[in-house]
Amino acid sequence: MTPIKIIILGAGYGGILTAKKLEKTFRKREDVEVTIIDKNTYHAMLTELHEVAAERVPREAIRIDLDKIFAKRNITVVHDEIMEIDFENKILEGKVDKYEYDYLVLATGSKPTFFDTPGANTNALTLWTYADALRINNHIHKMFQLATSELDPEKRKAMLSLAVIGSGFTGVEMVGELAEWKDRLCRTYNIHPDEVGIHVIDMLPKVLPIFDDVLSDKAEAYMRKMGIQVHLSSAITAVNEDSIEMKGREPLMTRTAIWAAGIEGSDLIEGISLEKVARNRVKTDKYLRSLDHEDVFVVGDNIFYIPEGHERPVPQMVENAEISHEVVSHNIIGQIDNKEMVEFKPEFHGAMVSIGGRYGVAELNTKNRKFHLSGFFAMFIKHFVNIMYFMKICGINKVWTYLLHEIFHVDDRRSFVGGTFSKRSPNFF
Repeated sequence: MTPIKIIILGAGYGGILTAKKLEKTFRKREDVEVTIIDKNTYHAMLTELHEVAAERVPREAIRIDLDKIFAKRNITVVHDEIMEIDFENKILEGKVDKYEYDYLVLATGSKPTFFDTPGANTNALTLWTYADALRINNHIHKMFQLATSELDPEKRKAMLSLAVIGSGFTGVEMVGELAEWKDRLCRTYNIHPDEVGIHVIDMLPKVLPIFDDVLSDKAEAYMRKMGIQVHLSSAITAVNEDSIEMKGREPLMTRTAIWAAGIEGSDLIEGISLEKVARNRVKTDKYLRSLDHEDVFVVGDNIFYIPEGHERPVPQMVENAEISHEVVSHNIIGQIDNKEMVEFKPEFHGAMVSIGGRYGVAELNTKNRKFHLSGFFAMFIKHFVNIMYFMKICGINKVWTYLLHEIFHVDDRRSFVGGTFSKRSPNFF
């Protein structure tokens, strides 16, 4: 008997959770095979990329090998990049091989979108993958190193100006890390801190526009307190190799422009023949199936679905991946075992944003009330959510290493508990 083949395409948040849920159900059944395919051999915690980019945690802190995640599980892990999907014949064509499926889960995530801004695609650095975080880190070290021997004051100023474009979650977290990292960079390269400029730019009139004004105002005030120059209502007209042009303003001279101003569907999603809207998100029915093929399900960022009673589609955030994987897993199991499927009725509980390692803001939603948190309590919630996620993915061992990196082995007191628990000298009392 030929087994039923389920393929999850993408090992991001939604893909991994879907694969683990399906494997748990079909672990002892020989009539079902579960396979996950990704072009990387590891899973990166994308919400923590800024910490690696600005050296708050070691490079390995946010990276987990897929073999470790799926160790001792009845899941086939394939390292390949899928280039095309033949939906009629149910075949995935990769660079390495071809793969047949009976049920397909699209979990390929997103990529940055540049809104046709001249020069942004070629001159701006992005922060969307593990490789991006390493590239930003290396680039900034290079700029500071070059600045130590640069005699031209204008060129030196551009080398020591760091700009983040976009004041959403990614942009605010990235610029906050840069502000905390600045002093160590200056000590390393013997540069006076007053020479370094850190900027965040957005065309909107407020930072973190998804939040209520009370939290946006707190975030902006804290960033200004950190020495960050906040440029709001500033539309980017071009990104050059050594400057950022803004409508109605003087150009900002910088050799480091980090783009964090929006996302769209991945390259694969852009090219496949499914009904898509809103920057290459796949339209789904209430069961999170593609409108074109009932054997193709969608999780996470790839979903475009407006729940009943809502005006906007589900947001592209981590909680959506965690909620949608439950529905997709249940409905694939339901189709295989002829059981009733469930509708996607998400209830989002809020969002948390860190501004460096010491401060954050959070908005928590219940059925009857919305809570605003900032400072210690917001950071505590953020770390708690991350710990719960790591428990689902890799268990207690990864949770312990996470605590080491975030609490016990921190430099420059870059933690919401300061350096209280980070003393490393071998003292005994």
